[in-house]
Amino acid sequence: MSNIGYEITFEGLGDLQATLEEAADLKPVAELTRTHTARMLQNAQRRSPKDTRFLMRSGSLSIEDAGLTGIVDFYAEYAAYQEYGTRWIVGKFYLKQSFDVESRLYLSSLERMFN
Repeated sequence: MSNIGYEITFEGLGDLQATLEEAADLKPVAELTRTHTARMLQNAQRRSPKDTRFLMRSGSLSIEDAGLTGIVDFYAEYAAYQEYGTRWIVGKFYLKQSFDVESRLYLSSLERMFN
């Protein structure tokens, strides 16, 4: 598996975290996490290089922690080279771009849900 990774860290959102912890029913949050993780995968697959389409098809999605953690991974051995580049090729940043877009949408959706 490749070791490409980005993560969202909640800093300065103490009120939102407290609200999440106090909420009795986290199913809407889990559904929101699933939706945005799936959209991130689709967006990353659309942005990935498509010479043989192997990289695009190697994308996988997994949901953990009762639906509160979404993971997008590309298992092609060369996925990290396409993402970050090498000294001879420029990185495509297909996963980072998708992460940046969906993380903003996810956070705004969470804020709307609890406001």
